[in-house]
Amino acid sequence: MAMSKYDLTPLIAPNLDRHLVFPLFEFTQERQLYPNDQILKAKIELLNNTNMVDYAMDIHKSLYHTEDVPQVFVE
Repeated sequence: MAMSKYDLTPLIAPNLDRHLVFPLFEFTQERQLYPNDQILKAKIELLNNTNMVDYAMDIHKSLYHTEDVPQVFVE
């Protein structure tokens, strides 16, 4: 967590295509720079308004430890 203050992801992510941000999130998750729940929530937010619904449902299930998903993902 102490290394997160040196992480540039929050600064450069708004300027990148969302598909380029996913590898950055994966890297920060592997390095445990931020709490896992925080990264998973950021991934779900990034997936909003995309066609990657299956991936969003998998992340939601992992984050909330449930098989239920919001109706928005189902639609």
